[in-house]
Amino acid sequence: MSGMIQFEANFVSAPSAVADARHAVREFAVRAGLDPWDTSDVVLAAGEACNNAAEHAHVAGGRFTVRGVDDGTAIAIEVTDYGDGFDLAGKGAGMDPEERGVRGLGIFLMRCLMDEVSYSNDGDGTTVRLVKRSPNRNLNEAV
Repeated sequence: MSGMIQFEANFVSAPSAVADARHAVREFAVRAGLDPWDTSDVVLAAGEACNNAAEHAHVAGGRFTVRGVDDGTAIAIEVTDYGDGFDLAGKGAGMDPEERGVRGLGIFLMRCLMDEVSYSNDGDGTTVRLVKRSPNRNLNEAV
């Protein structure tokens, strides 16, 4: 991963931690100077990744990590869970809503909201990498 890590935080793998993770991502996106629309997209996509991480890493003592990187032309959010992982084949593909059911929209949403979505599984867990290119940054208001 190129660029400098802007933030990194660990969370327990529980649904209540997802809100804390989303707040951390929002603060990072605002600090990076993203406009409100891009910030909302990043927070929603990262929230979906965190939901998945909390679910797949939900074991005794489970945790997930969120990292944010800003290289000046794009920001990347990485969410890593330390569970067993899951089969990514076909996840997030287009599907008739009547066939999909209640679950399974998270990865589809991430792909709609972000410029790039990629996954890696190194045996110690799964990392979802979300990239948003943002030519419309408001750098004058960045903190």
